[in-house]
Amino acid sequence: MRVTLVVAGFSVAFLFAPSAFPQSAESLAGAYAGVAFKQTDASGKTSDVFGTNPRAMMVLTADGRYSIIVMRDKLPKFASNSRIKGTAEENSAVVAGSIAHFGRYTVDQKENAIIFQVESSTFPNWDGQPQKRPFSVKGDELTYRVPVASTGAGTAEITWKRLKPAL
Repeated sequence: MRVTLVVAGFSVAFLFAPSAFPQSAESLAGAYAGVAFKQTDASGKTSDVFGTNPRAMMVLTADGRYSIIVMRDKLPKFASNSRIKGTAEENSAVVAGSIAHFGRYTVDQKENAIIFQVESSTFPNWDGQPQKRPFSVKGDELTYRVPVASTGAGTAEITWKRLKPAL
């Protein structure tokens, strides 16, 4: 009886401990919805880069491929009804309010970091560059830190929630 309680206690502790076990590409594989995209500037001020209700999805495959698409909940519609004929204001709002990239990823288990090897991005400065993201997992949420935000200032903390299978 005593042994069973001790084993059960350890099991519960590991179940709820963040990143209790080393993570791998296989264990992180799945589809995730964006929860929060917090940026912190040099003065320590935090802001919601994509608003308080971002629309975002990250897909991590077990064989090491990924795609990430993030946007504000309200992007302007283009008056011309053509994405290649947007006004300067419309184009600026869409660029400032969205980012997407895809490629391959690996997990550095020693440093508990995801390394995104960006093949292509709507922020072309990341194309062909590895982007290292220290991360933690707590329950069905994966949070990682961006050491240099794509806005060029400060850091970011991104939180994703694993989606349940759709089928």
